[in-house]
Amino acid sequence: MPSNIYLGLFALLTINAHAQQLTLSVAEDIALKRDPSATLYSAQQASLIAQGISRSQLADPMIKFGLNNVPVDSFSLSDDPMTQFSLGLSQQFSAGDSLALTAKGFSLQAQQSIQLAENRQLELKLQIRELWFDIRFAKIAQSILAKNQLLFSQHVTNLYRQFELGYRQNQDLIKAELELAKFDDKIAAFAQQEQALRGQLVSWVGPQAFTTFSTQLPTWPQSLEYVQQAGLKHYRLLAVHPQVLAAQQAIDVAQNNIATANESYKPAFKVDVGYGHREALDMATGSSRSDLISGSVSMNIPLFTSNRQDQVVIAATQGKGIKQAEKDLLLIKFNGILNGAMANFSNTKARMQRYQDTLLVQAKANSDAAIQGYQANTNDFEQVIKALMDEQALTLEYQQLHFQNLKTLARIRYFQAL
Repeated sequence: MPSNIYLGLFALLTINAHAQQLTLSVAEDIALKRDPSATLYSAQQASLIAQGISRSQLADPMIKFGLNNVPVDSFSLSDDPMTQFSLGLSQQFSAGDSLALTAKGFSLQAQQSIQLAENRQLELKLQIRELWFDIRFAKIAQSILAKNQLLFSQHVTNLYRQFELGYRQNQDLIKAELELAKFDDKIAAFAQQEQALRGQLVSWVGPQAFTTFSTQLPTWPQSLEYVQQAGLKHYRLLAVHPQVLAAQQAIDVAQNNIATANESYKPAFKVDVGYGHREALDMATGSSRSDLISGSVSMNIPLFTSNRQDQVVIAATQGKGIKQAEKDLLLIKFNGILNGAMANFSNTKARMQRYQDTLLVQAKANSDAAIQGYQANTNDFEQVIKALMDEQALTLEYQQLHFQNLKTLARIRYFQAL
């Protein structure tokens, strides 16, 4: 019965340990939820939408109250038939479709905020992925060193026994103890690196940055397939990247600015309506005089456009050219970076295969031969140390290449908007 209880407790602890492991996808989700940029871009979008609604409305109507033609000798409101109380209303109408174009411009900028927010998410995911892989490498490096330290300590123990029996020299024992002590420093160096990286990650995922990481690594088949099939021009892929779409949206905003500038060639209107009430009576009949009503329409006439409207259109046109050039430069830059990442991935993959097929196999064989030669008194202990350290260095280099390639693949996924 007690054994069953112990087994149950062990199972619960195991499940809990697995449940607390931080996977890469979970880390990404936590970081995206905690990122204050989401609030920033959401507020920016809401602000632009509100401005678009506000600035696309007609100007507020103007109302005017007045007292006209009051004689200064008596200040009487009923002596002179020209004296009247007046009430006026005026409304300004913008030129052409400028209000609708203003609303469209703010709507385009709001859409640009959405694309910039999506690009920010991709950048943050890339940052989390790179940190996660760096931490995983530092942890694996410590495991490799700890395993080799245990094996090396066994060699040192055997060396002690042989030294006590007089089969080995004191110098060999000193060298062995020195190399064994170096393991602690190497492990501490990687542990320091791991803690520093977790300290960066904690800003995005909170205390979970210091939990156990899942050993499962992503495969990302979609990105691997693209690397194998893509050529040197990636403009079709990059055209739908959020940052490139944001650059295109800036061009659309500039084009809308040109259309708005062209509306300045059309006249703007102002409509005035007035009503006048007279208190004076008709001197002949004694009856009340008729009230008065008036109305007028005024407009500006763009006659001298060379130094005003023409220049506004020129400035807007040049602004569009600037935004188009910025987008072209961005595409060229992204295409070059993506080509470089794909070349690095392919070359690193070939190097990893070389490590698997040749270097690691030969290093292992060299270590075994060195140990056997030392046991047979055909070489010294220094050769054994060198062979074991070479094998360890190659093993660490292989793991480093592995995680470097995963980071490169993460950068490729950024350009795939994944």
